[in-house]
Amino acid sequence: MSVGQSTQPQPQRRPAVTKVEVKNFRLLRDVSVTFDEDVTVCVGRNNTGKTSLAEVLSKFLRPGDISLRLEDFSTESYIEFGDAYRNFISGDEVAAREALPEISVKVFLSYDSETSEYGNLGPLIVDLDPDCSEAIISIRYGLKPGAMKEFFRDAPLSLAADWEESVLLSLVGPRIPHLYERMAIAIDPTDTTNYRSVSMAEVSKAIKVDFVKASRGLDDEKERPKDQIGKILESLFMVAAKADDGHILKDVATQAESALEEIVGKLNEHLQDMYSKMAPTVSDFGYPGLGNRNFSTRTTLDSKRLLSNFTSIRYPGSAGVELPESYSGLGSRNLLLILLTLFSYYREYSAQGSKPCVHLVFIEEPEAHLHPQMQEIFIHQLGVFKKKFPVADGEDQDWNAQFLVTTHSAHIANRVGFSAIRYFRLCESGESLEASSSSVLNLADASGVNKDFLHKYLTLTRADLFFADKAILIEGTTERIFIPAAIAEFDEEERKAGGSSLSSQYVSIMEVGGAHAHIFYPFLDFLGLQTLVITDLDPAKPGTKKLERCCVQEATATTNQGIKKWFEEREGEMAPAELLKEAESSLPATGMRALAYQVPEVAEGPCGRTFEDAFILANPEIFGLSSDDGESPLDIELKARELARGRKKSDFALMFAIEQQGWKIPRYIKRGLEWLLDQAPAEQRDASTQPVGDSDPTSQVAIR
Repeated sequence: MSVGQSTQPQPQRRPAVTKVEVKNFRLLRDVSVTFDEDVTVCVGRNNTGKTSLAEVLSKFLRPGDISLRLEDFSTESYIEFGDAYRNFISGDEVAAREALPEISVKVFLSYDSETSEYGNLGPLIVDLDPDCSEAIISIRYGLKPGAMKEFFRDAPLSLAADWEESVLLSLVGPRIPHLYERMAIAIDPTDTTNYRSVSMAEVSKAIKVDFVKASRGLDDEKERPKDQIGKILESLFMVAAKADDGHILKDVATQAESALEEIVGKLNEHLQDMYSKMAPTVSDFGYPGLGNRNFSTRTTLDSKRLLSNFTSIRYPGSAGVELPESYSGLGSRNLLLILLTLFSYYREYSAQGSKPCVHLVFIEEPEAHLHPQMQEIFIHQLGVFKKKFPVADGEDQDWNAQFLVTTHSAHIANRVGFSAIRYFRLCESGESLEASSSSVLNLADASGVNKDFLHKYLTLTRADLFFADKAILIEGTTERIFIPAAIAEFDEEERKAGGSSLSSQYVSIMEVGGAHAHIFYPFLDFLGLQTLVITDLDPAKPGTKKLERCCVQEATATTNQGIKKWFEEREGEMAPAELLKEAESSLPATGMRALAYQVPEVAEGPCGRTFEDAFILANPEIFGLSSDDGESPLDIELKARELARGRKKSDFALMFAIEQQGWKIPRYIKRGLEWLLDQAPAEQRDASTQPVGDSDPTSQVAIR
């Protein structure tokens, strides 16, 4: 052994869930979700299946019977019931069973291959390869053996028409809870044909699952406050009472029981003395059958119910007055309740003699009632709890927990790194743009994305892109002030014409600067988000040493990096004249992105180089911009540029966004808003009516 080489053994790698595959559960038709070692954050628009992931894992990994309905199956799998029935009536029951849809969950676990003790993970390890460090558990919710005839009993003789398939679904749907069952197998990672059946008890011993739901009842207070925290304290005490002998929690519970017995003994003596003084003897009544017997009093206090029924949290007030739990703010109570709930889950995990290998804890929308800073601190502290909870109990072991957080909070998404974010996106199917399933994207896998820059940028601004239906990327403060006013004016025109409006959709307006817009292009493509990029033409011509600003009519190039990147596949740089020709009939668009830069208000007319120039050219009467006969477009551009010179950009935007009315939207912006409105919003692309688990079904949200 060389000098300086450590003789201490390396700590073993703890078991962890690395990946989960879900098929046919609601919008999760066929998704694969990788898990972070500590905290995984699920983001995305409403009704994209985020909560469904937590629900299906909770249902499938916990012991006990489960009962699912037809509505829990992905809508895309409905046709497979018909395919299975066609095989069944043709006499091929094997093919029918293969075609019959099942809901399945496959969990991939990693562990240290050097360990000599597998513990509760042992029954799930099938392979004999000493170098293998992965276990796979597949859990299926499928038709019971021998139940095919009963399942398709009284079905139509053929399925030649759509209505006959509907009849089939209405017939077999109610039978699913009775004729389907959950089955689990452990699969050899080195040979998938090698597997063995395992019980749900064995699965639950290896993987413990708990769920902190968003509806925690904190604001459900009518005649008397509900002391929710007292109920959590009760569960903590009950866990301690069930702990193994010699465990520190058992000692705490025993001491509490002894103290309570002493109190009850003294109380009984006191009550019996009071009873004998104030109650008449039974013999005085001479009631038949009672004889000369008297009664005594006994008081029983259940320590396990004492905390929830008679214990509440009190907060210090002024002048020694204590305030009840319900007087505290909802945010503080919500955070305290989550922490105590997590602590109770840790206690249950710790109190088990044979501890589970992995503890999955799902937390649904922790941002409820929490202000932004508290949201960011909470998500940051989750990983710290794994170490602090054992210390609080005097334990010298880690809590092997993995947290899955579903959220609609940009502040929570801001705080975690890209590697921990999973983006849930609706998948468009066919020409109808109807989304009946979702895909789950790992932002760490996005190619061509400058992840460090974007994470820092979104942290400094906001991560609304993860939750928006559509997005508008703008250059700076002027557009940030003006665009919402332009959208309001545009929507009013659309309503008068009998059309729809952008205000009924969640459109995120994000200031990215002209020099940085192009960095977002691959990220937007990865998210699959309908995006309008509004930018300046920024024309320029050769100067003494470098390109200098100029009017559009005399320009030979553009200095706008976003425009250059957009057309980078073209040979050579595109001059402004070529750019105007490119946008003559419609916006330049690629995939789900469109680019809006200044264009003439009328064909062959003058064109602005910036927002201010373009606004003046769109509203010449407001600014007293006259055009004499024979003036060239260049002359008018110079006049507009002179009128804009010296005006502070923010003041210019504020004047027309707030104070002055009756103006026209510059043509390039209006065309962009028309394009964005024509793109189907998320709620229209999602024609599925099945429940997907997200708690907020709101389909209309304001522009932000």
